Amino acid sequence: MVKSIALTWLSKTDLSNLNSGEGAGNLTELKVYDNGRKPYVSGQAVRRALFDTIQRSHPERFRCSPETPCGDVENCWSCDLRGFLAPEEKKGGTRRWSPVKASPALGQVAKEIVSDLLTRHSDITKENRESKDMRLAHVQMMDNIYKLNLVIDTENVGRVQEPTIVTEGKKQRVTGWHTTVQVSEEERILRLHALMDGVYHLSGFAKQARQLSSLAPECLILSLKQTYNQRGLSTMDLDAENRMDPEGLMLFLKEAKHLGDRICVGWAPGIVSNEKEIRKIFEQYQVPVLSVFEAIEWAKTEMGKERV
Repeated sequence: MVKSIALTWLSKTDLSNLNSGEGAGNLTELKVYDNGRKPYVSGQAVRRALFDTIQRSHPERFRCSPETPCGDVENCWSCDLRGFLAPEEKKGGTRRWSPVKASPALGQVAKEIVSDLLTRHSDITKENRESKDMRLAHVQMMDNIYKLNLVIDTENVGRVQEPTIVTEGKKQRVTGWHTTVQVSEEERILRLHALMDGVYHLSGFAKQARQLSSLAPECLILSLKQTYNQRGLSTMDLDAENRMDPEGLMLFLKEAKHLGDRICVGWAPGIVSNEKEIRKIFEQYQVPVLSVFEAIEWAKTEMGKERV
């Protein structure tokens, strides 16, 4: 039985600022790490973009907003997949931990920051001036290869469990757990399929109107796991020459084989510099290498074969 789904992928972008930091004045700063040499996108922004992408395809399934959650896990995909924090009187309790865990998108290549000068024109003239008002702004940008991770706790999609509390005098103790919400198997698989499609179509980050960059996967390792864990999420880290670590990859595949995990790879050429060496390792461990679309469809088909 599949207990979790782990996806780690690489996405190549052109000059962009996908998740701005706090700028000073008219400067929009790039979020950076590694002493300012690499860009990143926060995990919160990645999750927001993922759920916004899913909502575009299934608007009728999202019955509230993250700011005003309804708490109806059984019928509302937003409350089920995002998780929520709501007042006690709301249906479903005060808090739900999301079954979808996302990492920040980490740029893998150290590069120089590019500053783009933007001009903003207005037809409204200033007092005592005949010329049009023109404002200037600077946006920091960088092209890069980003690595992202996503882990889905499949058992808890569409399910709510609450503790069974026994009162003994003035003391209370938890004696177990009981399920208060459990959607049908067909509904749960539908939600899992929507999550997978959301990864494939992932878009909606900052400044899309000017930069048109997305973080949809171009090289993807997808694991259907027999237990919930977050192992293998570093397999697609790149070094300064855009090389994946072959030894780390072999260790991950060896462990996955012992654990009974099923793995598929979606691959596009030109992202990883030691591509030939990496593809030979996938062949050695009999891991199918497909296109990203085919890998996503493979996972959806596998989920339909059994109770997830």
